[in-house]
Amino acid sequence: MAIGVALSPFTSIPIGIAKINPTQHFINVVSAVLLGPWWAAGVAMIIGILRNALGTGTLLAFPGGMIGAFLAGHPLSLEQEHLSGVHSVK
Repeated sequence: MAIGVALSPFTSIPIGIAKINPTQHFINVVSAVLLGPWWAAGVAMIIGILRNALGTGTLLAFPGGMIGAFLAGHPLSLEQEHLSGVHSVK
């Protein structure tokens, strides 16, 4: 998480009203693989809060980061569930 915040002033790319940050996308995918979709969305939310507090992000960091992190981890969690044969009760 600290890498996503520390490198944000150097890796932000302004496109229109957004400031995209490849470092945050990388952190989102790594956390989605290691922690799962819900924790990855939480990590993306914390990075978004810190980036906005430091002025290196915009409000678009929240939906983009959190949805992207969740979508990076969700198919992986479904595949792991399918391979293990264990399904959660819904």
